[in-house]
Amino acid sequence: MVKRTLIFWWNVVQDAISLWLERNAFSYAGSLAFYTLFSLAPTIIIAVTVIGVVLGEDAAQGQIVAQLEGALGVEAASAIEQAVAQSRIEESGLLPTFLGFAALIVGATTVFAQMQFSLNTIWGVTAKPTSNSILIFIKNRLLSLTVVLSIGFILLVSLVLGVVLRGVLQAADYLVPYASFFTTTLESLVSLAVVTLLFATIFKVLPDVVLRWQDVFIGALVTAALFTIGRSVIAVYLAHTATASTYGAAGSVVMILLWVYYSSLILLFGAAFTRSLLLRRGRPLIPRNSAILVKHELIPKTTEA
Repeated sequence: MVKRTLIFWWNVVQDAISLWLERNAFSYAGSLAFYTLFSLAPTIIIAVTVIGVVLGEDAAQGQIVAQLEGALGVEAASAIEQAVAQSRIEESGLLPTFLGFAALIVGATTVFAQMQFSLNTIWGVTAKPTSNSILIFIKNRLLSLTVVLSIGFILLVSLVLGVVLRGVLQAADYLVPYASFFTTTLESLVSLAVVTLLFATIFKVLPDVVLRWQDVFIGALVTAALFTIGRSVIAVYLAHTATASTYGAAGSVVMILLWVYYSSLILLFGAAFTRSLLLRRGRPLIPRNSAILVKHELIPKTTEA
Protein backbone atom coordinates (compact mmCIF):
# COMPACT_ATOMS: atom_id res chain seq x y z
CA MET A 1 0.00 0.00 0.00
CA VAL A 2 2.76 2.42 0.99
CA LYS A 3 4.84 1.43 -2.04
CA ARG A 4 1.87 1.95 -4.36
CA THR A 5 1.24 5.39 -2.85
CA LEU A 6 4.88 6.41 -3.27
CA ILE A 7 4.88 5.21 -6.88
CA PHE A 8 1.69 7.17 -7.54
CA TRP A 9 3.11 10.46 -6.23
CA TRP A 10 6.44 9.86 -7.96
CA ASN A 11 4.61 9.45 -11.26
CA VAL A 12 2.66 12.66 -10.59
CA VAL A 13 5.89 14.57 -9.98
CA GLN A 14 7.55 13.06 -13.07
CA ASP A 15 4.57 13.95 -15.25
CA ALA A 16 4.53 17.48 -13.82
CA ILE A 17 8.23 18.07 -14.47
CA SER A 18 7.98 16.70 -18.02
CA LEU A 19 4.96 18.88 -18.79
CA TRP A 20 6.57 21.91 -17.14
CA LEU A 21 9.62 21.60 -19.38
CA GLU A 22 7.66 20.61 -22.49
CA ARG A 23 5.41 23.70 -22.31
CA ASN A 24 8.37 26.13 -22.08
CA ALA A 25 7.75 27.26 -18.51
CA PHE A 26 11.01 29.24 -18.45
CA SER A 27 9.90 31.41 -21.38
CA TYR A 28 6.46 32.05 -19.92
CA ALA A 29 7.98 32.84 -16.51
CA GLY A 30 10.16 35.44 -18.20
CA SER A 31 7.16 37.09 -19.84
CA LEU A 32 5.27 37.07 -16.53
CA ALA A 33 8.23 38.74 -14.81
CA PHE A 34 8.27 41.44 -17.51
CA TYR A 35 4.53 42.15 -17.27
CA THR A 36 4.71 42.18 -13.48
CA LEU A 37 7.04 45.18 -13.58
CA PHE A 38 4.20 47.23 -15.07
CA SER A 39 1.36 45.64 -13.09
CA LEU A 40 2.92 45.52 -9.62
CA ALA A 41 2.21 49.11 -8.59
CA PRO A 42 -1.45 49.17 -9.80
CA THR A 43 -2.09 45.78 -8.19
CA ILE A 44 -0.70 46.99 -4.85
CA ILE A 45 -2.82 50.16 -5.06
CA ILE A 46 -6.00 48.10 -5.51
CA ALA A 47 -4.96 45.69 -2.74
CA VAL A 48 -4.21 48.64 -0.42
CA THR A 49 -7.61 50.13 -1.25
CA VAL A 50 -9.40 46.88 -0.38
CA ILE A 51 -7.42 46.36 2.84
CA GLY A 52 -7.63 50.06 3.70
CA VAL A 53 -11.41 49.87 4.02
CA VAL A 54 -10.84 48.05 7.32
CA LEU A 55 -7.31 48.89 8.47
CA GLY A 56 -6.76 52.29 6.84
CA GLU A 57 -4.64 52.84 3.73
CA ASP A 58 -1.47 53.90 5.57
CA ALA A 59 -1.51 50.81 7.79
CA ALA A 60 -2.33 48.57 4.81
CA GLN A 61 0.50 49.95 2.68
CA GLY A 62 2.91 49.69 5.62
CA GLN A 63 2.09 46.01 6.09
CA ILE A 64 2.50 45.22 2.38
CA VAL A 65 5.79 47.12 2.15
CA ALA A 66 7.05 45.24 5.22
CA GLN A 67 6.28 41.95 3.47
CA LEU A 68 8.10 43.14 0.33
CA GLU A 69 11.13 44.18 2.38
CA GLY A 70 11.32 40.70 3.85
CA ALA A 71 11.25 39.11 0.39
CA LEU A 72 13.17 41.60 -1.77
CA GLY A 73 15.17 43.76 0.59
CA VAL A 74 14.78 47.40 1.58
CA GLU A 75 16.07 48.89 -1.69
CA ALA A 76 13.71 46.99 -4.00
CA ALA A 77 10.75 47.48 -1.65
CA SER A 78 11.48 51.22 -1.58
CA ALA A 79 11.51 51.31 -5.39
CA ILE A 80 8.10 49.60 -5.47
CA GLU A 81 6.77 52.03 -2.85
CA GLN A 82 7.88 54.98 -4.98
CA ALA A 83 6.21 53.44 -8.05
CA VAL A 84 2.99 53.03 -6.05
CA ALA A 85 3.11 56.67 -4.93
CA GLN A 86 3.63 57.89 -8.50
CA SER A 87 0.83 55.67 -9.85
CA ARG A 88 -1.87 57.03 -7.56
CA ILE A 89 -4.69 59.03 -9.13
CA GLU A 90 -4.32 62.66 -8.06
CA GLU A 91 -6.01 64.52 -10.92
CA SER A 92 -9.23 66.40 -10.22
CA GLY A 93 -12.22 66.36 -12.53
CA LEU A 94 -14.42 63.57 -13.82
CA LEU A 95 -12.60 62.76 -17.08
CA PRO A 96 -9.02 62.68 -15.70
CA THR A 97 -10.19 60.60 -12.73
CA PHE A 98 -12.02 58.15 -15.02
CA LEU A 99 -9.03 57.83 -17.36
CA GLY A 100 -6.68 57.37 -14.42
CA PHE A 101 -8.92 54.71 -12.90
CA ALA A 102 -9.20 52.89 -16.25
CA ALA A 103 -5.41 52.94 -16.66
CA LEU A 104 -5.08 51.59 -13.11
CA ILE A 105 -7.44 48.68 -13.84
CA VAL A 106 -5.76 47.82 -17.15
CA GLY A 107 -2.33 47.98 -15.53
CA ALA A 108 -3.33 45.76 -12.61
CA THR A 109 -5.02 43.14 -14.78
CA THR A 110 -2.37 42.90 -17.52
CA VAL A 111 -0.15 40.46 -15.65
CA PHE A 112 -3.13 38.27 -14.73
CA ALA A 113 -4.25 38.17 -18.36
CA GLN A 114 -0.77 36.94 -19.29
CA MET A 115 -0.89 34.54 -16.35
CA GLN A 116 -4.17 33.13 -17.69
CA PHE A 117 -2.57 32.57 -21.09
CA SER A 118 0.42 30.82 -19.48
CA LEU A 119 -1.80 28.60 -17.32
CA ASN A 120 -3.94 27.72 -20.34
CA THR A 121 -0.77 26.62 -22.12
CA ILE A 122 0.10 24.33 -19.20
CA TRP A 123 -3.42 22.89 -19.18
CA GLY A 124 -3.49 22.50 -22.97
CA VAL A 125 -6.52 24.68 -23.64
CA THR A 126 -7.13 27.91 -25.52
CA ALA A 127 -10.02 30.29 -26.09
CA LYS A 128 -12.40 29.37 -28.90
CA PRO A 129 -11.82 31.24 -32.16
CA THR A 130 -14.40 34.02 -32.32
CA SER A 131 -15.01 37.21 -34.23
CA ASN A 132 -16.04 39.04 -31.05
CA SER A 133 -12.51 39.57 -29.74
CA ILE A 134 -13.42 42.80 -27.91
CA LEU A 135 -15.97 40.96 -25.77
CA ILE A 136 -13.42 38.24 -24.97
CA PHE A 137 -10.87 40.91 -24.02
CA ILE A 138 -13.32 42.62 -21.64
CA LYS A 139 -14.36 39.27 -20.14
CA ASN A 140 -10.74 38.28 -19.48
CA ARG A 141 -9.98 41.65 -17.91
CA LEU A 142 -13.00 41.38 -15.61
CA LEU A 143 -11.88 37.88 -14.64
CA SER A 144 -8.39 39.21 -13.90
CA LEU A 145 -9.89 42.05 -11.84
CA THR A 146 -11.81 39.45 -9.83
CA VAL A 147 -8.51 37.75 -9.00
CA VAL A 148 -6.94 41.08 -7.99
CA LEU A 149 -9.85 41.88 -5.66
CA SER A 150 -9.77 38.34 -4.26
CA ILE A 151 -6.07 38.72 -3.49
CA GLY A 152 -6.80 41.99 -1.71
CA PHE A 153 -9.51 40.34 0.39
CA ILE A 154 -7.31 37.34 1.25
CA LEU A 155 -4.47 39.67 2.28
CA LEU A 156 -6.94 41.60 4.44
CA VAL A 157 -7.99 38.42 6.23
CA SER A 158 -4.33 37.46 6.59
CA LEU A 159 -3.35 40.78 8.16
CA VAL A 160 -6.31 40.76 10.56
CA LEU A 161 -5.54 37.17 11.60
CA GLY A 162 -1.88 38.08 12.06
CA VAL A 163 -2.73 41.02 14.32
CA VAL A 164 -5.16 38.95 16.41
CA LEU A 165 -2.76 36.01 16.61
CA ARG A 166 0.16 38.15 17.73
CA GLY A 167 -2.00 39.87 20.34
CA VAL A 168 -3.23 36.59 21.81
CA LEU A 169 0.20 34.95 21.85
CA GLN A 170 1.92 38.00 23.32
CA ALA A 171 -0.58 37.89 26.18
CA ALA A 172 0.18 34.18 26.58
CA ASP A 173 3.90 34.91 26.99
CA TYR A 174 3.27 35.56 30.66
CA LEU A 175 1.38 32.30 31.15
CA VAL A 176 2.89 29.70 28.81
CA PRO A 177 6.58 28.71 28.74
CA TYR A 178 8.23 28.84 25.29
CA ALA A 179 5.28 30.81 23.91
CA SER A 180 7.58 32.53 21.42
CA PHE A 181 8.22 29.17 19.73
CA PHE A 182 4.49 28.59 19.33
CA THR A 183 4.07 32.16 18.08
CA THR A 184 6.62 31.64 15.30
CA THR A 185 5.17 28.24 14.37
CA LEU A 186 1.58 29.47 14.23
CA GLU A 187 2.52 32.56 12.22
CA SER A 188 4.35 30.34 9.73
CA LEU A 189 1.34 28.03 9.43
CA VAL A 190 -1.03 30.97 8.95
CA SER A 191 1.29 32.41 6.29
CA LEU A 192 1.42 29.04 4.49
CA ALA A 193 -2.38 28.74 4.63
CA VAL A 194 -2.84 32.23 3.18
CA VAL A 195 -0.37 31.62 0.33
CA THR A 196 -2.08 28.27 -0.36
CA LEU A 197 -5.43 30.04 -0.61
CA LEU A 198 -3.93 32.63 -2.98
CA PHE A 199 -2.57 29.96 -5.32
CA ALA A 200 -5.77 27.91 -5.08
CA THR A 201 -7.77 30.98 -6.15
CA ILE A 202 -5.48 31.55 -9.14
CA PHE A 203 -5.58 27.86 -10.17
CA LYS A 204 -9.37 27.71 -9.80
CA VAL A 205 -10.36 31.00 -11.44
CA LEU A 206 -7.87 31.83 -14.19
CA PRO A 207 -7.44 28.72 -16.39
CA ASP A 208 -10.20 27.99 -18.92
CA VAL A 209 -10.74 24.57 -17.34
CA VAL A 210 -13.64 23.26 -15.24
CA LEU A 211 -12.08 22.57 -11.82
CA ARG A 212 -13.34 21.98 -8.30
CA TRP A 213 -11.67 23.40 -5.22
CA GLN A 214 -10.58 19.89 -4.21
CA ASP A 215 -8.90 19.55 -7.61
CA VAL A 216 -6.59 22.51 -6.97
CA PHE A 217 -5.98 22.37 -3.21
CA ILE A 218 -3.08 19.87 -3.11
CA GLY A 219 -1.36 21.55 -6.06
CA ALA A 220 -1.81 24.93 -4.36
CA LEU A 221 -0.33 23.56 -1.12
CA VAL A 222 2.72 22.16 -2.94
CA THR A 223 3.14 25.47 -4.78
CA ALA A 224 2.83 27.45 -1.54
CA ALA A 225 5.45 25.28 0.18
CA LEU A 226 7.92 25.69 -2.71
CA PHE A 227 7.15 29.41 -2.89
CA THR A 228 7.74 29.89 0.86
CA ILE A 229 11.02 27.96 0.79
CA GLY A 230 12.20 29.76 -2.34
CA ARG A 231 11.26 33.16 -0.93
CA SER A 232 13.53 32.56 2.06
CA VAL A 233 16.37 31.28 -0.13
CA ILE A 234 16.12 34.26 -2.50
CA ALA A 235 16.01 36.69 0.44
CA VAL A 236 19.25 35.18 1.79
CA TYR A 237 20.81 35.22 -1.69
CA LEU A 238 19.93 38.87 -2.27
CA ALA A 239 21.19 39.81 1.20
CA HIS A 240 24.60 38.18 0.67
CA THR A 241 25.29 39.08 -2.96
CA ALA A 242 26.07 42.34 -4.69
CA THR A 243 23.23 42.07 -7.20
CA ALA A 244 21.99 45.61 -6.63
CA SER A 245 25.44 47.23 -6.82
CA THR A 246 26.45 45.14 -9.85
CA TYR A 247 23.63 46.56 -11.97
CA GLY A 248 23.84 50.09 -10.56
CA ALA A 249 20.66 52.12 -10.90
CA ALA A 250 18.83 49.10 -12.34
CA GLY A 251 19.68 46.92 -9.33
CA SER A 252 16.22 47.24 -7.75
CA VAL A 253 14.54 46.26 -11.02
CA VAL A 254 16.84 43.24 -11.40
CA MET A 255 16.04 42.05 -7.87
CA ILE A 256 12.31 42.35 -8.52
CA LEU A 257 12.69 40.45 -11.80
CA LEU A 258 14.67 37.65 -10.12
CA TRP A 259 12.07 37.25 -7.40
CA VAL A 260 9.08 37.33 -9.76
CA TYR A 261 10.82 35.01 -12.25
CA TYR A 262 11.29 32.34 -9.59
CA SER A 263 7.73 32.84 -8.32
CA SER A 264 6.39 32.44 -11.86
CA LEU A 265 8.36 29.22 -12.39
CA ILE A 266 6.88 27.82 -9.18
CA LEU A 267 3.38 28.95 -10.17
CA LEU A 268 3.62 27.16 -13.52
CA PHE A 269 5.06 24.04 -11.90
CA GLY A 270 2.15 24.07 -9.47
CA ALA A 271 -0.27 24.21 -12.39
CA ALA A 272 1.54 21.31 -14.08
CA PHE A 273 1.43 19.35 -10.80
CA THR A 274 -2.31 20.04 -10.44
CA ARG A 275 -2.96 18.89 -14.02
CA SER A 276 -0.88 15.72 -13.60
CA LEU A 277 -2.63 14.85 -10.33
CA LEU A 278 -6.04 15.40 -11.91
CA LEU A 279 -5.27 13.04 -14.80
CA ARG A 280 -3.58 10.42 -12.58
CA ARG A 281 -6.72 10.33 -10.46
CA GLY A 282 -8.74 9.55 -13.58
CA ARG A 283 -10.57 12.87 -13.70
CA PRO A 284 -11.33 14.21 -17.18
CA LEU A 285 -9.84 17.48 -18.37
CA ILE A 286 -12.89 19.54 -19.36
CA PRO A 287 -12.44 23.00 -20.90
CA ARG A 288 -14.97 25.74 -20.17
CA ASN A 289 -17.63 26.61 -22.71
CA SER A 290 -15.48 29.46 -24.01
CA ALA A 291 -12.41 27.24 -24.59
CA ILE A 292 -11.25 24.17 -26.50
CA LEU A 293 -8.58 21.53 -25.94
CA VAL A 294 -5.31 21.90 -27.84
CA LYS A 295 -3.74 18.74 -29.22
CA HIS A 296 0.04 18.70 -29.73
CA GLU A 297 1.07 16.27 -32.43
CA LEU A 298 4.38 15.53 -34.14
CA ILE A 299 3.94 15.27 -37.90
CA PRO A 300 6.53 13.01 -39.57
CA LYS A 301 8.51 14.49 -42.42
CA THR A 302 7.38 13.27 -45.81
CA THR A 303 9.67 12.87 -48.78
CA GLU A 304 8.61 14.48 -52.02
CA ALA A 305 8.05 12.15 -54.92
